[in-house]
Amino acid sequence: MMNRKIRKTLSLLAGLAAGFFFVLCVCMLVMLAIDFMNGEISPGAAFLVLFFFILIMFGCMCLIIYFNRRFDEGEGIVAKTIFKGRWPMNVLFVSLVMTVLFSMIYINETQTDSLLRSPGQTSPALFILALLAAGFLYIRNYHRFIPRNKQIKAAEKIFSLNRKRRFTFLAEEFLDDGGIRGTVQGELRANDNAYAHSGSQDSIKVKITRIFAEGKKVSSVTDGKATIYISIPDKAPFTWYDFTVLSNTQAGHTLHKRIDAENPRISGMLSAYSEYMDDSRFMSTFIYDCVHGNYLVAAKTDETDALSGDVTEAMNGSHSVLFQAVSSSREPDKSVFPVFTDWDALSRYENIMEDEKTLVLIMDFQQASEMLSKGYEGVVINPFGPSSLYLSKEYIRSIKSLDGYRKEFILKEDSE
Repeated sequence: MMNRKIRKTLSLLAGLAAGFFFVLCVCMLVMLAIDFMNGEISPGAAFLVLFFFILIMFGCMCLIIYFNRRFDEGEGIVAKTIFKGRWPMNVLFVSLVMTVLFSMIYINETQTDSLLRSPGQTSPALFILALLAAGFLYIRNYHRFIPRNKQIKAAEKIFSLNRKRRFTFLAEEFLDDGGIRGTVQGELRANDNAYAHSGSQDSIKVKITRIFAEGKKVSSVTDGKATIYISIPDKAPFTWYDFTVLSNTQAGHTLHKRIDAENPRISGMLSAYSEYMDDSRFMSTFIYDCVHGNYLVAAKTDETDALSGDVTEAMNGSHSVLFQAVSSSREPDKSVFPVFTDWDALSRYENIMEDEKTLVLIMDFQQASEMLSKGYEGVVINPFGPSSLYLSKEYIRSIKSLDGYRKEFILKEDSE
């Protein structure tokens, strides 16, 4: 297998070359436009050259995205959805700036002469500017320069339909007239769009049409009980179970190249955990979601290779990290391991997330529970809110001793 550094270097050089030719084509198109306006090139020839350059630029853009993502993967960057459009947007931005600069240089040097028809007169500035722009593109985009807390704020917004706020609604009772009673966490407004998350089903998108609180119709409700009415625009097939959670946040549970850790179902159920902790149906659903969730975990490292990329990495043992601990309110002298269901909950860990040495790792429940062997007395979910839950070492052991858990995780691993 090709050495990791060689692969990264080749990806970097290939992406740099693609960026160079993209900007070069932009500059050539400027010359084409000026020559066409000066009557130096016919409309038919101009169209053919325009089509040719646009085709090259499209290919370059695809290569830029492909090779830069390969480079990101070599750096261990996995949450690329946070910066989904950063390469195309910045290539276009740099090209726009270079268009203005090159137009000024070209018009000043050539007046009415055609450089396309006289290649020997082509200004060296064309190639210098294209090379500088492509180099600047990498410096501008390689997000080691984006502070950790800003990356987290960006992640908070990108996964939420409303960007500046998040909410969950735990469905507790389905009424005969189509209403749904439940618990709201955060601010829920009429006409909000939301995702309905229910068990292993695919989530569907719904719209909140009406909200009632304390017997009156309201425009919004914050952190409390409410009755809502919804519409399903696409009429997607969906089975509504007790404790379905509506949230304006998408769920992400995949442990592949793109890793998201958003658990709106767990967060929504936590909002009413104390009320339903004695309900066997609620607890079985809650435990199932907990053991199948992926969590954000804060850690610190001095390795520049880990800190040079995205704030988020997979928990794969590739870096030497120091995990953070918090104290339990029940047992202040004991350290517990904090995990977070989503980016909003993680952002509340302000004192650690402002540190530039912080790295956010993705852990599943099994990996988090294994931290108990490192001296932690338990795991706490969302220790700084909006709703938190402490899982003691004994409680986690009881979960892992369940037949369903052993069959799915422990016995399966042993057979492999």
